[in-house]
Parts: sequence; structure tokens; C-alpha cells
Amino acid sequence: MRLNVDLKFEQLLAFISQLPLREKKRLVKAVMQEIDQQEKAPNSLQKLLLSGPTWTDEEYNAFLEAQSEVNQLGKNAIN
Repeated sequence: MRLNVDLKFEQLLAFISQLPLREKKRLVKAVMQEIDQQEKAPNSLQKLLLSGPTWTDEEYNAFLEAQSEVNQLGKNAIN
């Protein structure tokens, strides 16, 4: 069963303040677990980056070599 209730934050706090201490502790534990799960779940940007293309070691080494050559050309042009 699902119940949707439109409460303002202050109303929710007032309701929670009426709970017995034991129930408040259960509520805090449940909310903290939900927060932990949401923080651990990758967001859309992380999902996009993790699913993006990657370089092989060979491609990365070729990039580093090309970058080094471009840097050398720049140094030679300044001198």
C-alpha cells in the first residue's frame, strides 16, 4: 500500500516530535540508510563518464608521445 501525503516540513517535524523515542530512533536509522544508499549510487554524470570511451595503454602512450613532440616544437619555436 502506498500513501502520498502533502505535508510541509514544519508539519512533518511536528508529527515526528510526537513519536516515542524508540520510534524516532527507528526513523533516524531508516532515513540514514536511505541517505547512504543515495550517496553511494552514481549520479547521471558519473554514469555518463563511466560509460564513456577509454584509451588502451598503447593509445595513451601514443598520446603522451605526441604531446611531448608538440611541447618540443613549441620550445623550439620560442628559441
